[in-house]
Amino acid sequence: MGQYDAQVRQQLSKYKHKDLAQRDVLNVFASFSDLKPKIDKYAFNDGSVKDLLCIDGTIPVHYKGAKYNIPVCIYVMDTHPYNPPMCFVRPTKDMLIKPSKNVDANGRIYLPYLHEWKFPNSDLIGLIQVMSVVFGEASPVYAKPQRAAPPRPTYPPGGSSHPQQNTPYPTNSGFMPMPNASGQPQNSGYYPPQNPPTSSYQPSGYPYPAPATGYPYPQSSSITPYPTNTQPQMTTAKTPPVKSQNSLSDDQVRASIQSAVEDKLKRRSKEVLQQMKSEIAVLTETQKTLKQGQETLERITNELEKQHAEVEQNTALLMRKDEEIKQVLNKMEGQQEIDIDEAVVATAPLYKQLLNLFAEENAIEDTMYYLSEALRKNVIETEVFLKHVRELSRRQYVVKALMQKARTKAGLTLL
Repeated sequence: MGQYDAQVRQQLSKYKHKDLAQRDVLNVFASFSDLKPKIDKYAFNDGSVKDLLCIDGTIPVHYKGAKYNIPVCIYVMDTHPYNPPMCFVRPTKDMLIKPSKNVDANGRIYLPYLHEWKFPNSDLIGLIQVMSVVFGEASPVYAKPQRAAPPRPTYPPGGSSHPQQNTPYPTNSGFMPMPNASGQPQNSGYYPPQNPPTSSYQPSGYPYPAPATGYPYPQSSSITPYPTNTQPQMTTAKTPPVKSQNSLSDDQVRASIQSAVEDKLKRRSKEVLQQMKSEIAVLTETQKTLKQGQETLERITNELEKQHAEVEQNTALLMRKDEEIKQVLNKMEGQQEIDIDEAVVATAPLYKQLLNLFAEENAIEDTMYYLSEALRKNVIETEVFLKHVRELSRRQYVVKALMQKARTKAGLTLL
């Protein structure tokens, strides 16, 4: 977990898209260590005031091979990342704002990147990188001119009214980086100055060289000694000439822009690569699921084909049986009605006797059943029921005895 994760999560809790905003803001702190979050009030043009997350700190700017830090503050809107942030240059007490087409007198930053802001193609890291490139070409701030107090002359012993030391000439201050042994400007560590400060001391009657002006190429020249006049003789001290810095070459500008663009492309490529890897992982999992589903469907299809073949066979069999039944029915329609008693003919008289005895026994059983039903429903009286049951029982006993005798005669097992 990063240094500001918990703080940012708490400060963005009321944002509409807090998850997207939190990811974008935390990426900034992971890439730029000189920036930090805080909650600050922001007044809109309509008079409304909101508590917004402010990214405050300095961003690195490369100017003439040296690295400077430009103080900025970025107000993240509560609808971030679907609306662009409000960006300002926040100069320190030693700086002044230099208005340009990208920065107004109040420090408000105007960039095409902000004007064409569109999520997800735009993010805070890309915005800061564009600021670094733009501010490397035209600084939004410059150092306040500082005027040093004139040195107090010292007089020789004896009360002479003439100063002993030479009158110092105004020299360039140390705010502008000076070339080192390698020919590159030293890193001042904070911001590129606009105008080198000059001394406010000017001896009476002598010309004073105009201070160098203009950004980003400050001018300086060797200071010539003051001319002598009728006043007491003074030995002038010549200030060592300050070598003017070489102007920013096209190759350096191209290298700076190329470096910023390369960093942005690498970051964007890494994000796209990570996104593509995630999509590939999801697609691979989906492919695996689809393959499993395909195998299941193939198995079900094979089973259905087998069942379909069985159904076709059974259908063909049923159609054949149906044709046979129709043929039998057609034959039976032209014949006379069959007597049930003549439908079954035994092969021998003994078997015919057994068949008749078996039929008579079952008839007696049915008769006794229906007599009991009639008695239960009070259709017949008890006396009539008992009379018929006694007669049927005697006959049933005789029939069973004859059946046992006939089966013994026929060589069949007894019941």
